[in-house]
Amino acid sequence: MRVILRILAMVFKNYKKRVIVGYISVTGAAVAALFIPRVIGTSVNQVLESGEKDVNPLFMLALILFLAGTARGLFSFAQTYLGESTGQLIAYDIRNQYYDKLQHLSFGFHDKQSTGGLMSRATADVEGVRMFVNMGAIRFGFIVAMIIGVTAAMLLTNFKLAVVTLIFVPVMAWMGITTSRSLRKMWLKVQELTAEMITVLQENLTGIRLVKAFAAEEYEKEKFGASAKDVSDAMIAAQQRWAINFAAMNFSFILALGVILWVGGVDVISGKAIVRGELTYTGLTPGDLTAFIFYMGLLTMPVRMMGWMVNNFSRAASCGQRLFEVLDAESPVKEITGAQTLKNVSGNIVFRDVSFSYEPERPALKNINVEVNPGQIIALVGRPGSGKSTFSHLIPRFYDVIQGEITIDGFDVRDLTLSSLRSAVGIVQQDIFIHTMSIKDNITYGHQGATQEAIERVAKIAQLHEFIISLPDGYNTMVGERGVGLSGGQRQRLSIARTLLVEPSILILDDSTSSVDAQTEHLLQMTIAEAIANRTTFIITNRLSTIKSAELILVFKNGEIVERGTEAQLLELNGEYRELYEYQIRPHEEALKQLNINSLSEAGL
Repeated sequence: MRVILRILAMVFKNYKKRVIVGYISVTGAAVAALFIPRVIGTSVNQVLESGEKDVNPLFMLALILFLAGTARGLFSFAQTYLGESTGQLIAYDIRNQYYDKLQHLSFGFHDKQSTGGLMSRATADVEGVRMFVNMGAIRFGFIVAMIIGVTAAMLLTNFKLAVVTLIFVPVMAWMGITTSRSLRKMWLKVQELTAEMITVLQENLTGIRLVKAFAAEEYEKEKFGASAKDVSDAMIAAQQRWAINFAAMNFSFILALGVILWVGGVDVISGKAIVRGELTYTGLTPGDLTAFIFYMGLLTMPVRMMGWMVNNFSRAASCGQRLFEVLDAESPVKEITGAQTLKNVSGNIVFRDVSFSYEPERPALKNINVEVNPGQIIALVGRPGSGKSTFSHLIPRFYDVIQGEITIDGFDVRDLTLSSLRSAVGIVQQDIFIHTMSIKDNITYGHQGATQEAIERVAKIAQLHEFIISLPDGYNTMVGERGVGLSGGQRQRLSIARTLLVEPSILILDDSTSSVDAQTEHLLQMTIAEAIANRTTFIITNRLSTIKSAELILVFKNGEIVERGTEAQLLELNGEYRELYEYQIRPHEEALKQLNINSLSEAGL
């Protein structure tokens, strides 16, 4: 109920006027519906009691019946329209809140979530809440009004028959409560299995080239089929549980109707008498019994809807729970109240006794102490998983340190606004993402007001301009999803151009040339050297050939900086860097040396 009440609170808070008008429509529809059986019952009595062929009263009753039916239809249209439109508006609000929340949650949250799971919450779970708002927020008022109104009308018509009818109500209420409890768990399982199925689908579509390269189509079909069957089985089980409840309620009503016909019929017959040649009834009249049966018919509709509503409530509770888990999630990276704006960045960065871990008892960085001067070029090297990228991700606060502090120009990064901090730090990430839009739009992402001249300037620096202008549509050429149509090297260069366009004071190049050929890498190094002048720059790489321009090299191993210095100093240490150097550079130097010797021999020198 806590989840349901929270959803209802959103409805009443944001759309109070619509709800009020909706309840007016609900009341009008209920009153009109309750008036109709009374008119029909009166008509039956008049027909039976009329000794002459006077049909004028029937014309009046027919007119009243027509007006009541018209009023009910209009009010029903209003409540249906308001229920559906309010449900759509709430779905719109929740989707926007959900999307906004995802944008502001840190890397730590997204590291633990699957894309398919998050997508299913934004689609299937929001749809579950929408259906509840449509049927629950406004139409549920109609159900309650009808049950109360019909009960009152029955009591006023015949107390004994009303008591007989209402005996069945606690039984149906008990069935509804027990069904609701079981359905809530079953629908939660359906939503979780749906999220897993969407994850399988999303991974398959993203990695379709890998699937085809390994001829794994049949394997993927079986994997998705198994996931889809789990969803289907869980859905069928939930619907079966609801259908049993629905059928049980119908049976209860038919049984109640049979009892009413028997008890009411006996009362009508026993109260029938001929007084002065005219047929009269001392107790229950045929018109009263007819009206009572119509009241039973009216009560059947809301009680049947209660069975459906139980299913709807249960599904909304499970869907709402999954959505609120994300909406209530607290990002470990928070902007403090009164955070300062980082301006006029010189680029002095200090790590003081910094430690960090993704999981408890598994430190990714331990006791890091580094001071970087403005404009300095720092190379971060080490084996894969040594902590290089983690070190760089702490600077723009993608994660927060668990110990120590990081300062930029003397300001603790936790005291700065995230927007100003991340505007000052440009990062070319190792995992490059390209949007499904034009090359120009990809380059200007995050800096949409850039001029064409500025765009071409950074494209030239990234050695991409000549390729772009060779395309039929130039900078307006559309690229496919995740950059399909561009090579790995072209995607990397586009990412470099995108980052340089922002003109950050601090630049992080995370293995930014790993997919380019040697000639392009050489040209990139020359042009980027000009672009990073006077910028504090971190070059993260596993290719030692790319760090010749570094003024300081930090060597990482198991989350610690084990060596630091220039290349010459590190080679003299005969430590971790020397091992990396011998593994990567020495074979190339020996090969080049042998090539030169062979060339000289062939020349006879």
